[in-house]
Amino acid sequence: MTQPTRIVFWGSPAIAATFLEHLVQNFSHQYRVTAVVTQTEKTVQRQGKAAVRSAVHEKAEALGLPVFTPKSVKKEADELLKQLHVLGFDIFVVLAYGKILPLSVVEAPHLKSVNFHGSLLPLLRGASPIEHSILQGFHETGWTLQRIVEKLDAGDIIAHSRVAIAENDTTGSLYPKMTTNLIEHGVAMLDAYIAGAAALRAQDETAATHCGKISAEDGRLDFTNPANELRNRYRAFTPRPGVFAFFREKKIKLAFDLTTTPIAIHATPGALVRQNKCELYVACGDGQAMRIATLTPEGKKAMAATDFMNGYRLAEGDKLM
Repeated sequence: MTQPTRIVFWGSPAIAATFLEHLVQNFSHQYRVTAVVTQTEKTVQRQGKAAVRSAVHEKAEALGLPVFTPKSVKKEADELLKQLHVLGFDIFVVLAYGKILPLSVVEAPHLKSVNFHGSLLPLLRGASPIEHSILQGFHETGWTLQRIVEKLDAGDIIAHSRVAIAENDTTGSLYPKMTTNLIEHGVAMLDAYIAGAAALRAQDETAATHCGKISAEDGRLDFTNPANELRNRYRAFTPRPGVFAFFREKKIKLAFDLTTTPIAIHATPGALVRQNKCELYVACGDGQAMRIATLTPEGKKAMAATDFMNGYRLAEGDKLM
């Protein structure tokens, strides 16, 4: 009887935890996860400081799997591999672990190491491909299973799985679609690689694009830009980190009505324009204006546009900066 392929699973966020659970609960006859490696606990401000484990850490413990949380994989590689060898492994499977693995770790399993990356490589190599697929206005993204090499996300492509991006998708609605697609196709992609049935192909370096980590400051809106570009920024950074501007020199978070299309308004970029008494628009740099759904002044709760207009007594010349 063929023994299950032994996997060490490397991951951190919720999407990786969901796939780990799927792999363990539904494919134990085929794959045996011998250990999980995830990021160390993070300290967050939540009524004081609290140490929070990654979603993968929590899921691994619930599944009864050994968990390792090296602070530096590079510095701890020898000791970590020694401990993993005791548990046994044939392949390392990585899904949003969040740190780069040194070559000594990548090359350790006899089946080497593979990574599920959330874009159609070579597009959007880097830390935040799902968000950036929306930010750049893509109509399609997906998963790439790739061999891991020393250069970030540059390894040979094993398989692609495609996910359509709807016009009104935000990152918040795209993540569940990506998760569903991964559950439906991820194991089959892995099967083909392990069976030697996948036709690996090198990435086209001339077509490669990159994306970095997202910071809160990335959510600041510049209304001299076209409406569609600002719309995509809002979609990409919803629900986190959100988009914002300044109103009367104070920070204000914004949510746009994605069910409406921009309208033509000839006004200074950032100008707030009231329409039909109850609709609020902000002028953009291309002569179009987007309808605002809610506004959240710093330190206050979200307000519907009508309540904001009445409460702040909008005057001619008021604008978002």
